[in-house]
Amino acid sequence: MRSLRDRLKTYKKDIAPGAVATEAQPEGGTGLKPEERSLDAELIETFLTEVEAEVAGLPESALPVAIPGVVEETPFGPCYYRDVRFDVLTMHGHYPLARTRHLPLSVLQKVCKVRNAEDLAWEDVCFFDTETTGLGSGAGNFIFLFGLGFFEEDEFVVRQYFLREYAEERALLWSLGELLNRFQAMVSFNGKGFDWKLLETRCTLARLELAPTVHLDLLPPARRLWKKVLANCKLITLEQEILGFARVDDTPGAMAPELYFAYQTDQDARRLTGIFTHNVHDILTLVTLSHHIGLMVEAPLCAATHPEELFGLSRWYEEWSQGEVSAACLVRVTEMEEQDEYAREALWKLSLHHKRLQRHEQAALLWHELLTGPALWQTAPRVELAKYYEHKVRDFRQALQLTEETLELVQSRKLVLRTLAVEHELHELHHRRERLLRKLQASGS
Repeated sequence: MRSLRDRLKTYKKDIAPGAVATEAQPEGGTGLKPEERSLDAELIETFLTEVEAEVAGLPESALPVAIPGVVEETPFGPCYYRDVRFDVLTMHGHYPLARTRHLPLSVLQKVCKVRNAEDLAWEDVCFFDTETTGLGSGAGNFIFLFGLGFFEEDEFVVRQYFLREYAEERALLWSLGELLNRFQAMVSFNGKGFDWKLLETRCTLARLELAPTVHLDLLPPARRLWKKVLANCKLITLEQEILGFARVDDTPGAMAPELYFAYQTDQDARRLTGIFTHNVHDILTLVTLSHHIGLMVEAPLCAATHPEELFGLSRWYEEWSQGEVSAACLVRVTEMEEQDEYAREALWKLSLHHKRLQRHEQAALLWHELLTGPALWQTAPRVELAKYYEHKVRDFRQALQLTEETLELVQSRKLVLRTLAVEHELHELHHRRERLLRKLQASGS
């Protein structure tokens, strides 16, 4: 990410009157008339002169030099922010930023369990992330860097508010609040449980009102999909393993408080550049992660590559009363090669799906198939089959045989593992056995 001055200088060079024209690029390289290029060059030259004058004589460690930005005057004094702009076609991992805007927001609303927000458009949504002086939510924990990302025409803008000194907090929060009022929803990663609560605390202490917003927190859906797939569900892990993005010139978030405190001591802003980059990366990851989760929900059979992902998607579709799609996800797991254990778990979940839909014969077929597998799958299918033969087929003798087989399996397990759950299971099995014996006696069998 280049500074504004570097980008302006490049742009000025591109539109210079003497630039060489090509067939694909009209005279001057921009498609502008010579007088328009001259005017643009003059304006940029003037602006560059003003920027250079502002930082003239400042050391390299000064904030305006190390991290150029804007000083905004507010009713409560000045605050500092900078804008980092990306073309929407910029790639972040496997996806360009623009791809997210093609995702129906209703998909994210469903996986984040947000209701009553059907009319949202991407222009109403921002992505946010904070860097703080600690992990608590008490009065002594400050937000010193607040990043807010949003789409603006053919660009994606990341605005970063920086707390130069604690006395500027009220001004910063006021300016931030004015920007937040432009949006109706926020996308974050654990922001609902941490960042937003801390922001509410800081606004309360500053005697400022914070308007309520729709919150789309990506952490819960990420855990559902990848908790059992990856070592952890940290944002940096997801972007490396799922999105294919590797960070460069990035300072780990754990180091941010220490570096900020050091800045407050010696005002050397050079050590903060990695923190600003880290914050930008977090926000860009939120954008493409939103798209990836949405893609998996919209095309689960094509986008999901791990059985646990399909299990998570199946649970969502079951919750949304789309049972056929839920079942299709489970069937897809059984078709995956070298995934025998997952396939049996999928068969078990699929059998319970059939049972809920009163498809008892189909469920029974799957339970019988599970009995041909390893010992792990010998107990639960037998219990379900015993219920099936007792209540649906009325074959009490078959139900009794299955119950006695299950009793032997559970009693052998009790010798190794003595728990209340095993005791309860044995009690239920003995109760079923006695009931079946009475039914057999009453029927004269």
